[in-house]
Amino acid sequence: MAASNYLSYTAREFAMDEDFQEWVLHPELRNVFWETWLRQNPDKEPIISDARQLVHSIKFRSYTLSATDKEQLWEAVWNGMAEEEETTTIARIPGWKKVGKYAAAVLLGILLTGAWWWFQSTSHTPAIVSIHTRLGETKKLLLPDSSQVTLNADSRLLYAITENGKREVWLDGEAFFHVKHTTSHQKFIVHTYDNLNVEVLGTQFNVNSAGKEIVVVLQQGSIRLNIGEPAAGKTAELYLQPGEMLRYNKQDGDYTKKSVDADHYTSWHTGRLVMDDFTLADAATFMQQVFGKTLIVRDTQLLRYKVSGSMPIIYNPDTMMTQLGKVFRMQFNQRGDEVWIHKQ
Repeated sequence: MAASNYLSYTAREFAMDEDFQEWVLHPELRNVFWETWLRQNPDKEPIISDARQLVHSIKFRSYTLSATDKEQLWEAVWNGMAEEEETTTIARIPGWKKVGKYAAAVLLGILLTGAWWWFQSTSHTPAIVSIHTRLGETKKLLLPDSSQVTLNADSRLLYAITENGKREVWLDGEAFFHVKHTTSHQKFIVHTYDNLNVEVLGTQFNVNSAGKEIVVVLQQGSIRLNIGEPAAGKTAELYLQPGEMLRYNKQDGDYTKKSVDADHYTSWHTGRLVMDDFTLADAATFMQQVFGKTLIVRDTQLLRYKVSGSMPIIYNPDTMMTQLGKVFRMQFNQRGDEVWIHKQ
C-alpha cells in the first residue's frame, strides 16, 4: 500500500494492517518502511502509540487446532461483530453496508499473525494459511493441499490442516474453491460462522457470506451442507448437485434450494461479470461488496430495468461505474462512497 494511504488511518486500522502488526510484534526484524514513514510523519506518533498498545493488548498463546481451542479463538472474533447498519429507504437501492467490523478485523488479523508466527517458531510444519483482500481487490491462492481458492474483495479466509488430516476453512466474505481430491479422502470443510458448513471431497463451488444471506452455488462435483446448531440439536443435511444453489438466511435460519446457471454466480473469479436479467439493484450489491460504494437512485422505477450479457470486471470503482453507466444507459455520479444514478 502506498505510504500516503496511511495518513488517514485510525489506530484500529493500523492495528489490523498485517505489516504493521509484524513491525510491532517483532521489533528484532527491522522494518525500514515503518521507521521511515514515522520519521516523515511525526504528528502521527500519538495514533501509532495507540495502535501499538492495541496490538500488544492481545496476548498470544501457543495452540493446536483442537475443537475447543478453535471454538474459543473464533468465538472471540465473531462475538465482536456488530450488527449491520440499516440503510434508509428513501431513494436508496435495497442493499447492505458493512459497519462496525473494525474491532473484529483487528482481533482477526492479530490472532492470525500470532498463530502464524507461533507455527513458524516451532518445529511443527506450518498448518495455517491466512489471506485477506481489501475493497476493490481479489487474490488467488494455492493451498498446501493443492486446492485453489480465489478470494473476492473485502473477504478473509483461514485455512488449516488438523492433526488427523482434515482440511478446514473459515470464510468471511466470498470465495470460489477448486478443491483437490486426496488419496486418503480427507474432508474439506468450509465454515461460515452462521450455522452453515460446506463439506466436500473434490469439487468446484462458490460461497458468499458477505450479505444477509449465505449463498452456496455448486459448479462441479457434489457437496453436503450441514445446516443448523448442533449444540441445540437443530441440524439438517442437504446435498447440492451441479447447477444448484442454496440461499441461507442468517437471521431466521430459513433456506431454499433451486437450480440456477452456475456461471452467473461463479464467473467473477475468471474476471467477468455475467448479467442475466441483471438489475440496478444487482449492480448496487456488486458495487457495495467489491468497492464499498452505495448506489442511490431517486426514480425507483429504474430499479426494474434489466440487462443481459457480460463484461470484464475492472477492479477500479470509477471504471466499473463508467461501464455500468453505459450498460444501463444512465449517469453515475460519485459523491464520496455514494453513487447517485439518474437517466442520461
